[in-house]
Amino acid sequence: VLAYSVGHHSGGQINCAVTLSLVLGGQVPWYQGLVNLIAQLIGSLLGAGLLCAVFPCEVDETKTVGTNIIDTRWGVGNVLVGEFLGTFLLCFVVWETAVSPVASCGKNACIAIGFAVFLAHVILLPVDGCSINPTRSFGPAIVGAIRNCEGMSTKGLEETLAQPINPISRKPVFKIFMFFFRFRISKRYIQIK
Repeated sequence: VLAYSVGHHSGGQINCAVTLSLVLGGQVPWYQGLVNLIAQLIGSLLGAGLLCAVFPCEVDETKTVGTNIIDTRWGVGNVLVGEFLGTFLLCFVVWETAVSPVASCGKNACIAIGFAVFLAHVILLPVDGCSINPTRSFGPAIVGAIRNCEGMSTKGLEETLAQPINPISRKPVFKIFMFFFRFRISKRYIQIK
């Protein structure tokens, strides 16, 4: 739905992974990709803020505004492979339906793209809540940590910030981020070992 509604303005780039693939493929200039990334991050923060207005802490079952958190049954390696495959599927479908000059679906590319997103969600929702869009994950992680609902976990913020990074460096990256932005989160919720 969003791709159809904003596609004629921005090319429907609401996912920074897709934007990056378009920049690397020469379809979008780097400076436009950077502007799109900034807009995507701001949009993610605003969207998460609106979700807070709809779902106060008392009714937010996740306590994190739907932040992506790796289920305990899966490891970081499993999630990295799954997210890579889901993101690759999405970017591949975008390129083959919306970018390729020989694609025959025209304005219906959004339907195929939507099904790629749906398929990734069917597979990855139980694993980590399905990110495939780092900017979508960014807003809820930051806003959820700032909102600081009772019983919330910063695990989602840690995993969102450091998921693409080698698991060995995840904790230091998270600590540096928390120091840099100086979130006012109660220490009892930050349990970094």
